[in-house]
Amino acid sequence: MFSVLRKIKISLLSFKVMAGYFILFFISTIALFCFSIFLLDTGISKMERERVSTKVDLYVDFANEKGVAALASELRRQHGYNKVNNIFAQLTDANGVTIWLTVPKQLDNLPSSYFLPPDIINLEGWQFYDLPIQNDLDVFSHSFDDGTKLFVGRTTERQEMLVENLRNIFFFIVLGIILFGAGGGAALAYQVLRPVRNLTKTVKEVSRGDMGCRVPVSQPKGELAELAELVNNMLQRIETLVIAMRDALDNLGHDLRTPLTRMKTKIERTLIEEVSYEVQRETLMDCAEEIERINSIITMLMDIAEAETGQMRLRHETFSAGDLLRDITEFYEIIAEDRNIFLTFETTDVKVTADRHRMTQALGNLVDNALKYTPKNGAVRLSAHSDSQAITLAVSDTGIGVPEEERERIFDKLYRLDKSRSEKGIGLGLSLVRAVVTAHGGSVTVGDASHEGSVFFIRLSKPS
Repeated sequence: MFSVLRKIKISLLSFKVMAGYFILFFISTIALFCFSIFLLDTGISKMERERVSTKVDLYVDFANEKGVAALASELRRQHGYNKVNNIFAQLTDANGVTIWLTVPKQLDNLPSSYFLPPDIINLEGWQFYDLPIQNDLDVFSHSFDDGTKLFVGRTTERQEMLVENLRNIFFFIVLGIILFGAGGGAALAYQVLRPVRNLTKTVKEVSRGDMGCRVPVSQPKGELAELAELVNNMLQRIETLVIAMRDALDNLGHDLRTPLTRMKTKIERTLIEEVSYEVQRETLMDCAEEIERINSIITMLMDIAEAETGQMRLRHETFSAGDLLRDITEFYEIIAEDRNIFLTFETTDVKVTADRHRMTQALGNLVDNALKYTPKNGAVRLSAHSDSQAITLAVSDTGIGVPEEERERIFDKLYRLDKSRSEKGIGLGLSLVRAVVTAHGGSVTVGDASHEGSVFFIRLSKPS
């Protein structure tokens, strides 16, 4: 039911776009045609009036030179020519009595009363005679000093014929416009709404569980292309968060199962057996230790997830790398002494711009790993140096080293080298280091130390 309604809505949207395009196209064409008709009608009217005005000027000059009687004779002489060429000519005396009348051939069947109505006999200039047939008259009147009036005009046949022909042509054009407009509107609606259809299809696929589905971006520019890119970025962000959450839950389930099982076994054994107060106290202390371990796992997993998804809040500040290395060395100095390991740092004036707490956490994990896997009488050294592009913080040791084929995998969550299984650990320390460094826009790598063991490099770009 909902899918049918959705399809109807999409169809209605397509129809609205197509109808809007067609209506706009149709109205624009009608407006252009009406404007063209107006220009044509006005132009022809102007040309015809200029033709009549020229003839009026000739008649007036002739009458002024030879008299009104001679003008009547001239009109009589030109009667045939004027009649065939659609020229209306009428001469009246001071009393309004017609001296001469030439009616165009098209108007032969109309009585003369239509040509000179009594209510406009005294008007000067251009007068339009609306006749009860298709042709009308456009007449110019001129009064002489003795009261005689001359009326010269022309029929609108040619003007109306051209306009009528244009109207007939337009009728066929309208049919083409309807077909072209409907086809163009459908094509435009299909093209314009294609990104919307792609977006709808992508959302459907994502809702079915395909988090890797993305909206195709066919156009390099434009608002819809920008919308598709924003949706793809959002989907990528969601996919990253979902994967991170899934991995975090998997890792939690994997790494919490053992300590929780141990706690459950100890508690059940203590409850079933009759044990002394000291044994009960020892059981509670073991449980507290397991809880602390679980808390550490959860905290580290959450920190890794925050860093990997870009949610980790970093408070950047500029500080001395030497001071950072000194603080870390002092913190792990007691552990190093207990294990009879020589822990040193290199004094440097290199300045670092980063979140000091997070960088301390990352370097601390590297030092903690180095101390775990370095044998007695070994050495761990912290150093820092810079070049024109980046700052490098290094932790080197004389420990067991990292095989080249496993140097990428050691940064994966819960991954541990076979030869390090005997040491306590949860396999998240290096994952946290990489996540924190990546959140700073840097990189972390591992290589062989110059003497023996391994060396970890944290490389941070210098601020521009």
